[in-house]
Amino acid sequence: MRNLIVICAGAICLICTSGCLINDSAIIPKPAWAERAFLPRPSRLAEAEDRMEFGLIAEYRRSTGEEGLRRKTALLREGDLIAARLGKIEAGMDFFLKWKKYAAGYTFLKYGHLDLVIREPSGEDELVLFTCNGTEGVNIKRQFHDLGSRDWDAYRMKSWNRVNIDRLLEFVRISIVQEKGGESYGDLSSLGFGNANLKPRTQVDIGGGYTCSTVVAAALYYAGLELDKTRGSSHLDLVTPKQIVTSKGRFTAAQTSIESQDGSP
Repeated sequence: MRNLIVICAGAICLICTSGCLINDSAIIPKPAWAERAFLPRPSRLAEAEDRMEFGLIAEYRRSTGEEGLRRKTALLREGDLIAARLGKIEAGMDFFLKWKKYAAGYTFLKYGHLDLVIREPSGEDELVLFTCNGTEGVNIKRQFHDLGSRDWDAYRMKSWNRVNIDRLLEFVRISIVQEKGGESYGDLSSLGFGNANLKPRTQVDIGGGYTCSTVVAAALYYAGLELDKTRGSSHLDLVTPKQIVTSKGRFTAAQTSIESQDGSP
């Protein structure tokens, strides 16, 4: 019953704010809070060398098959963002006819899911996908070969070497331990009603209620990259995959792990 209520509420909210089911083009008006990172922008406060933006580097379509998937995943590297999409009719049928909750985002938004490519935190030199979903919560269980079930676009940030990798992996490890299972997924956050802490500075700030978009935004902030999108309020502020990949940002001086453990500012 709870899932049905969430689905119905999501349908009403997204229909009212996202325009047409079939057409997700820019011609269909959408409010800024649903699909765009908006003012004030931290990137505008940064020096030129500290500004960051993402650029499109690969596009995969299921019609290209396994060979197409191999070619596109070979282009991916640590730090890339994978924004997944489904056709509006396909997603809409799953959502409205089969009541599959996962399909809500794909139905009403350009992208329905977001992954961050990282190296396996255990120290193995293997690239995995860091995300949060309604089935497994925050996790790194998926790999490149799992990307064939959706169309997707890959985005790469400028100056990935500025990200504090130790802090990023620290966030990943802590969030996975704290956010076990689908019950940890932020159903209300996925509708824009209250987000998890998008600006964690210490380990105790890494809380719950993440979505695929908010967990990436929070992880990057913890590692020294403040996205323009993270300036949003925690209420009535839907954070979408498109907002993240189109957001600019600024690099900041991330704290060390020792500072994060003792709670120093």
